[in-house]
Order: sequence, then structure tokens, then C-alpha cells
Amino acid sequence: MTLASKFKDICLSLGKNNNPAYAVMAIATVKGICRPTFTMMDKTEDPETKKYTALREGLTEAIAIPAYWTTATLAGKMSKLFKDKKQSTLAQKNLLFIGVCTAALLVIPAACSVAIKPFMKFIQKDKKDVKNPVEPQKFDTGAVNNIQVKDDAVKNYTTPLAHDDKRPNLTAFNTLSRVQTSMKVGGV
Repeated sequence: MTLASKFKDICLSLGKNNNPAYAVMAIATVKGICRPTFTMMDKTEDPETKKYTALREGLTEAIAIPAYWTTATLAGKMSKLFKDKKQSTLAQKNLLFIGVCTAALLVIPAACSVAIKPFMKFIQKDKKDVKNPVEPQKFDTGAVNNIQVKDDAVKNYTTPLAHDDKRPNLTAFNTLSRVQTSMKVGGV
């Protein structure tokens, strides 16, 4: 038997016994291995972020593999409702595909939302138990509110427009009621 004839036999066997669950389970297995690996190889990302992301991706695919198999199998068993053998076979192929789609659209997201979040919290619980020795500094808003300003500084401040000979004196209009800092944003 040559390699070409073996390949032909494998393809014919897969064509006759086509189950979409096998294809998506194979894809989920490869994704479950490769995505976390590539995530951990990223040198630009924070190490803690990489660990979290890689673990989450791996767990998602670990949940996906049995979900695809289970939903496709359960959906395929519904083909026994058809009396005719030919209709039953065709229905089984279609129901397997519908089972895989149901797993991808409903079962896997639901299972991941139920299982991954508590699992990740459990893993990160140990890290949160360690107290941070450096306490954040609190900003004292009272110091800002207690600034003393002399009235003369506020009363005598005018914009450059007030000293322009080509325009009328707008001193009263341009007098500011607050203290100006050295960092002005904008124009006038």
C-alpha cells in the first residue's frame, strides 16, 4: 500500500464518518496549546498580565473541548427520532453541526462565565493576601483651600487688552476675580 492510497483511504473514511465535533475539538486543542504559549512569549507585556491571559485562554479551550463533544453527541442522538434510515443519517449530520454551533454560541460562553471567574479569583486570592508595605499618600485638600491672597493682587490684575492704545480701556471688564498662576492655558 502506497502513501497516496493510504491518504485516500483516510480521506474517504473521514468523509463517510464526518463529525464536525472532531474538527472543532482538534482546533480547540491546538488553540489551547498555542495561544497560551504565544502569549507567554510576548516580551512587551507585563509578566502578571501574560500569566493571567495565558491561563484564561488555556482554561477556555479546556472547557471548550468537552463542551463540543457533549453537545454534538446529544444533538446527534436526536436523529433517532426519524424512522427512515436515509433521513436519520442526513439528520444526524445536520444535528451534529447544530450541536457544535450551539456549543460555540451558548454552552462554552456560559460555562466559561460560570467557571473561569471563580477559578481566577481563587488563584489570585493568594496574591491579594500579601499586604503592600507602601501606603498611598493622601492629598490634603485643606491646604489648597487655605491659600491667602491679597486683595491688591486681584484688583490690579488686567489683561494685555486693557493696555492696548488701539482699543478702549477694558480694565473693569478684564479684571479677574481669582489668582492667576504662572501656567496659563490658552490665549489672552
